[in-house]
Amino acid sequence: MFDKLKSLQEKKGRIVAEQRSIIDKAEAENGRSFSAEERSAFDKHDADIDDIDRLIKVYQREEADQRSVVEATEKVEAEKRGKQEEAGAETAHRQAFDAYLRYGFSELTEAEKRSLGGFQKAIEAGAETRAQSSGSGAAGGYLVPREFSNEIEVALKAYGGMLELGRIWGTGTGATVDWPTMDDTATKGRILSSGTDATPDSTDLGFGSKTLGAFTYTSDVIKVDNALMQDSAFNLGALITEAMGIRFGRIQNEHYTKADGTNKPRGVIIDAGEFVTGVAAAALTADNLLDLLHDVNRAYRKNGKYTLNDLTLAAIRKLKDQEGRYIWSMGDMQKGTPETIWGHQYVINDDLADIGAGKKSVGFGDFSKYIIRNVAQPLIIRLTERFAEYNQTAYVGFMRTDARLLNTGAVKFLKHAAS
Repeated sequence: MFDKLKSLQEKKGRIVAEQRSIIDKAEAENGRSFSAEERSAFDKHDADIDDIDRLIKVYQREEADQRSVVEATEKVEAEKRGKQEEAGAETAHRQAFDAYLRYGFSELTEAEKRSLGGFQKAIEAGAETRAQSSGSGAAGGYLVPREFSNEIEVALKAYGGMLELGRIWGTGTGATVDWPTMDDTATKGRILSSGTDATPDSTDLGFGSKTLGAFTYTSDVIKVDNALMQDSAFNLGALITEAMGIRFGRIQNEHYTKADGTNKPRGVIIDAGEFVTGVAAAALTADNLLDLLHDVNRAYRKNGKYTLNDLTLAAIRKLKDQEGRYIWSMGDMQKGTPETIWGHQYVINDDLADIGAGKKSVGFGDFSKYIIRNVAQPLIIRLTERFAEYNQTAYVGFMRTDARLLNTGAVKFLKHAAS
């Protein structure tokens, strides 16, 4: 392609030179006009130049297209290589982390240490010493591979409904965050008479804010027999993930549900609205659940879900509407249709109270307004010496989190009568 363009440019240069020679000859002869023969030759040269320019554009376009194809191919290949390298690095990182869990940093190969990248300094700074601060990501909070962190989150969800209901928001640091809120559902517009000022009696938007901090949770110590660790077929990471997920999940779900917010997250029940109309002390009716649903503003009902514990669900599954139809539907797994109560999905949360006097047994609303803030990734510390006499290595995990309900009208809980 380059040779063709070069040839055309040279040909165009020769034609332009011939045109200029015609002009120069006429000017040298007292600036006379072109003869008929010169005019014909000059015009022909113009036509030839136009043809050459069109060909040049065609070839340039073809060259650009070919270059685009090459660049696109190279980009795809580069992205493919990048993904392969990233996957390889992630695998190497995960394997190195597993080796660290088994044997400690001092026993890692140089290649394994390099695969940990910037985490090496964090490990050397204190992961082996128990002097490490759980409040600092730089002190080791990023030791956990991404896959390991994801598995912990899955385990957390398995042991509590709030992580499934709420909106999880991750931050890189634990700095206090003021989350802006707004509730304008009770305000309406109004008719303005002709010539009337709109500013008197104006209603401001209901702006506010909720503060999210970072409370530190620990899994407590998890001990593993060294003989078990030395078995190369044993998935040590899976064991620690499951154990920590269960421990974190149980306490955090309890707090996300009903903690009072004093030195801990503020549970969803604390700030949610209450529904008490016609609710008996020790029973539930189908109408109670329908009335609860409609007591939540339609703005939050569209994405609304019920939440209740397993015993309460057993009671609700027996309830029927006035036409004798069960209000609970088991759905269809093959079609991907979920189980529902009054046509709305539900999530089991066993930290909610049973049906009983003065208890809040069932919630409904848009739980995505409950923000669960997780800081960085879990921190895992390996304790080599503490249980050495028992031929055990111990691990302890830390997580930082906080949670708040942004809008009290988005969620309501059914409260039973006191007696």
